[in-house]
Amino acid sequence: MEEKKLLEIFGFNLKIERIKLKLSQEQLAEIVDLSKTYISNVETAKHNISLINAYKLSRAVNKSIEELLQDNT
Repeated sequence: MEEKKLLEIFGFNLKIERIKLKLSQEQLAEIVDLSKTYISNVETAKHNISLINAYKLSRAVNKSIEELLQDNT
């Protein structure tokens, strides 16, 4: 799978899970100690994120990295 597609899938799934938890981008950013802009860029596939940040974000939304990489479309 192409890298851009992986980033898009991760970002989309992260956004869905964040919304399910009724968290704003700012609230999620505070939980994982990242900026709101960073969260926005991840959700819109503008950042190739590190494994550490992927792990922090997945834990914050109670999902595994693998779950956030699943293409459910």
